[in-house]
Amino acid sequence: MDIIDNIKNALEYFNVKIAHIYTETTLDPDSGSYVDDLPVHNKIKEALKSIGISRLYKYQEEALQKILNKKNVMIISGTGTGKTEAFLIPLLDFALRGERGVLIYPTKALARDQLDRILRLASKLDIDVGVFDGDTPERERERLYENPPSILITNPDMIHIGLQLSHRFRSLVRGADHFVFDEVHVYEGVLGSHLRMISDRIREFSDYHVIASSATIDVSPYLFEELFGVKGEIIKGTNRRKGIAFHVLLNIGSSSRWTIAAYLASYLMKNGLKTLIFVDSQQMAEVLGKLIRRFGFDIPVHRAGINPGERIKIEEDFKRGKIMGVVATPTLELGIDIGDLDAVIMAENPPSFSKYLQRAGRAGRRNKVGYIFTLLGEDPIDVYYNRRPEEFFNRKLTPLPFDITNKEVVKLHTAAYIVEKGRVKISDLPGLWAKVLDSLPVKIIGDYVYSTPELIKFAKSKTLRSTGPLVKIYEGDKKVGERELPVALYDLYPEAIYLISKKTYIVESVDLNRLIAKVGRISDDTPYYTKPLYNTHLLSFKEIEKREVLGMPASYGEVEILVSVDGYVVYNLFGSKNKPKEEKYYQEPITFSYVTKGIIIKHPILAEFNEFDTIEAFHATEHVLISAARITAGASMTDLAGISYPSGHVVIYDAVVGGSGVSKLLYDRLEDTYDIALDIVGKCDCEDGCPKCIYSPYCGNNNKMLSRKKSLRLISFLKENRSVKVQEEEPFGNPIV
Repeated sequence: MDIIDNIKNALEYFNVKIAHIYTETTLDPDSGSYVDDLPVHNKIKEALKSIGISRLYKYQEEALQKILNKKNVMIISGTGTGKTEAFLIPLLDFALRGERGVLIYPTKALARDQLDRILRLASKLDIDVGVFDGDTPERERERLYENPPSILITNPDMIHIGLQLSHRFRSLVRGADHFVFDEVHVYEGVLGSHLRMISDRIREFSDYHVIASSATIDVSPYLFEELFGVKGEIIKGTNRRKGIAFHVLLNIGSSSRWTIAAYLASYLMKNGLKTLIFVDSQQMAEVLGKLIRRFGFDIPVHRAGINPGERIKIEEDFKRGKIMGVVATPTLELGIDIGDLDAVIMAENPPSFSKYLQRAGRAGRRNKVGYIFTLLGEDPIDVYYNRRPEEFFNRKLTPLPFDITNKEVVKLHTAAYIVEKGRVKISDLPGLWAKVLDSLPVKIIGDYVYSTPELIKFAKSKTLRSTGPLVKIYEGDKKVGERELPVALYDLYPEAIYLISKKTYIVESVDLNRLIAKVGRISDDTPYYTKPLYNTHLLSFKEIEKREVLGMPASYGEVEILVSVDGYVVYNLFGSKNKPKEEKYYQEPITFSYVTKGIIIKHPILAEFNEFDTIEAFHATEHVLISAARITAGASMTDLAGISYPSGHVVIYDAVVGGSGVSKLLYDRLEDTYDIALDIVGKCDCEDGCPKCIYSPYCGNNNKMLSRKKSLRLISFLKENRSVKVQEEEPFGNPIV
């Protein structure tokens, strides 16, 4: 507490106050049987005792028994509570019986990181373990093909490529008896859709023995079947990690969260605390890295899109204590070993409670006290939790949002499966797989579909990490990065400021036909940054299901969206974040259209509202519903986007090609979302709209035409007049985003 008191005093200069402190003192999970009493090979018992494991936790023993009986299970437990041992012990027992297993990690880096932990036991048992990924040398691949290891470690990307291109890889993988998918909480959105398709391809639409492991998420047998295509059971350990930790909510008010995070990180590091700072945006991670340098610490940024060698060096240097801090996007949310860690700073409130628990669990492991600081500013959800800090730590976990009907994902795996087989009977394909054949370059003769050179090219050109086209970023002839559409439009537009590895660039040109953006280096001390001005248009809506919400018709379906970037806004880096320096517009907008999933809600037009009142009410309600979805649907600030019409229609959609599943979760929880929206607009103390209630940093028209009071009047009317039925009609009028 001395550390927290010192920080409290240090932050008084910025008028930052401690809103709440939650002290976590979690004991070990309930104990189970002693190792000597386990139904496993004696060699395993001796190996476990030799590394200090004399007794299992109760949930580990339950998992062991079910896995040995070849039940499909998913193990859910907090960080550092022994999930790996829960599935590894039975996997080793299977190996001693001559049965093989495949361990699938979401990333290559995590798979390699976990190798030492697995070898710690496997080597004592003379059990062969092999790693097969994109970095595996050809000689080692040959060895694995010739002598398949008892435990093969790989990742979904390697399986995707290997199954379609190598009969030897197919034999290596499908010849295994057991499949373990670790860190399942990572598979949300599009990646969750890919996981289901990978599972379908491994088991070739039949049955197999699957084991899954995850940090704390809301999961059910139904979700298990959605993810893997087979039925399974859920085994729960504990939601919390072991040990003692102080969770501190900081009310930063109108102060810049980036300045406060930079100052706090430097303060902790100066006092000898090894610190990890989490940010959700790649560009703001870069900004924060630059700001921390101003406080005397030059620490690296760990994020997707940087050179893999650079990422690995950051992890190793952090683990060995060569650096005291790292700024990271969710890339370090995973279980990659970065050694002892004293403190975690969350510069932004994570999009879901499960993500909060995962990030918080990185601090204070190995019997050390952990300190977790979360910055709550003036955006609607931060203010909500500043009013209700206890609720912050008592939230419900949200299920993984993903959409197994994402046609872009289905097309990729259908193509890969046909490439693998050469010829497939159409009636043997799942229904949705057969439906996408018309959009693939295949040859169909009778009831059979055949691979073609064009199909092979299509399948090889797509990755599991995106559904949208990738814009490659070049400085001269050198590729310096890439961004996926449509999100690329919000970072890469003419004259935009773009950051990579704390280097500052200006976007010189964007060619979406060739998927290339040209950038040029400018001073790293550039004192301003940019945000796009854009419009979105609903081109079409294809209803999948509909229901009534508070007397209003609401539909979920497939939407086609056109994004038009019309210009940009310039902000001073160290000025007020809400006051732009200037606005600039292009002669010709940059446009991109795509199909995704979303919802349409038809609100009533209140009698006392004129036309201007109406659009202010609907636009503000759109903003506050998207904010409230961070609580009810676990949405990040960029997972959803919206359009408002003067006709009363509000469209909220997944901001990725094909759909992520977040809007469906929101659709299912709309009533709860309106409750939270009412709290936000009803309890704000502003005159008629501010960052604490209805402003959005991602608003396409820079937060114009918004009214908190009119949104409050609208939502209050809905809550008080549930018997009033709103009539369906088509949207009309000029949309606002």
